[in-house]
Amino acid sequence: MGRKRIELTDEVESLVDKYMTMNGDKMDLNELTNKALKYYVINHLSPNEIKEAIKQKDIKRSKYVDDILSSSYRDFGGY
Repeated sequence: MGRKRIELTDEVESLVDKYMTMNGDKMDLNELTNKALKYYVINHLSPNEIKEAIKQKDIKRSKYVDDILSSSYRDFGGY
Protein backbone atom coordinates (compact mmCIF):
# COMPACT_ATOMS: atom_id res chain seq x y z
CA MET A 1 0.00 0.00 0.00
CA GLY A 2 1.15 3.50 -0.69
CA ARG A 3 2.38 5.79 2.00
CA LYS A 4 -0.07 8.17 3.60
CA ARG A 5 0.81 11.36 5.41
CA ILE A 6 -0.87 11.95 8.73
CA GLU A 7 -0.58 14.75 11.24
CA LEU A 8 -0.82 13.89 14.89
CA THR A 9 -2.61 16.23 17.26
CA ASP A 10 -0.53 17.51 20.16
CA GLU A 11 -2.40 15.21 22.54
CA VAL A 12 -1.87 12.11 20.38
CA GLU A 13 1.76 13.01 19.80
CA SER A 14 2.33 13.24 23.56
CA LEU A 15 0.67 9.85 24.07
CA VAL A 16 2.73 8.29 21.28
CA ASP A 17 5.94 9.77 22.66
CA LYS A 18 5.15 8.35 26.11
CA TYR A 19 4.27 4.93 24.66
CA MET A 20 7.40 4.82 22.50
CA THR A 21 9.58 5.84 25.45
CA MET A 22 8.09 3.11 27.62
CA ASN A 23 8.35 0.40 24.94
CA GLY A 24 11.65 1.33 23.36
CA ASP A 25 12.49 -0.44 20.11
CA LYS A 26 9.66 -2.99 20.31
CA MET A 27 7.56 -1.12 17.76
CA ASP A 28 8.14 1.75 15.36
CA LEU A 29 5.61 4.50 14.62
CA ASN A 30 4.43 2.87 11.38
CA GLU A 31 3.71 -0.44 13.13
CA LEU A 32 1.96 1.33 16.01
CA THR A 33 -0.15 3.38 13.59
CA ASN A 34 -1.15 0.32 11.56
CA LYS A 35 -2.10 -1.69 14.66
CA ALA A 36 -4.09 1.20 16.12
CA LEU A 37 -5.95 1.86 12.87
CA LYS A 38 -6.68 -1.83 12.38
CA TYR A 39 -8.05 -2.09 15.92
CA TYR A 40 -10.19 1.03 15.51
CA VAL A 41 -11.58 0.15 12.08
CA ILE A 42 -12.31 -3.50 12.88
CA ASN A 43 -14.23 -2.42 15.95
CA HIS A 44 -16.35 0.00 13.90
CA LEU A 45 -17.22 -2.28 10.97
CA SER A 46 -19.45 -5.29 10.92
CA PRO A 47 -17.93 -8.69 10.09
CA ASN A 48 -19.63 -8.54 6.67
CA GLU A 49 -18.16 -5.10 5.96
CA ILE A 50 -14.71 -6.37 6.91
CA LYS A 51 -15.06 -9.42 4.67
CA GLU A 52 -16.25 -7.23 1.80
CA ALA A 53 -13.35 -4.78 2.20
CA ILE A 54 -10.76 -7.55 2.29
CA LYS A 55 -12.37 -9.38 -0.61
CA GLN A 56 -12.37 -6.22 -2.72
CA LYS A 57 -8.73 -5.56 -1.91
CA ASP A 58 -7.36 -9.04 -2.46
CA ILE A 59 -9.30 -12.21 -3.27
CA LYS A 60 -6.55 -14.44 -1.81
CA ARG A 61 -6.75 -12.67 1.53
CA SER A 62 -10.51 -13.05 1.86
CA LYS A 63 -10.20 -16.69 2.92
CA TYR A 64 -8.20 -15.54 5.95
CA VAL A 65 -10.76 -13.02 7.19
CA ASP A 66 -11.78 -15.16 10.17
CA ASP A 67 -8.14 -15.28 11.28
CA ILE A 68 -7.90 -11.51 10.95
CA LEU A 69 -11.04 -10.96 12.98
CA SER A 70 -10.03 -13.32 15.76
CA SER A 71 -6.40 -12.18 15.87
CA SER A 72 -7.40 -8.51 16.11
CA TYR A 73 -8.87 -9.17 19.53
CA ARG A 74 -5.84 -11.22 20.60
CA ASP A 75 -3.47 -8.45 19.41
CA PHE A 76 -5.16 -5.99 21.74
CA GLY A 77 -6.19 -8.36 24.51
CA GLY A 78 -4.76 -6.10 27.16
CA TYR A 79 -6.46 -2.99 25.80
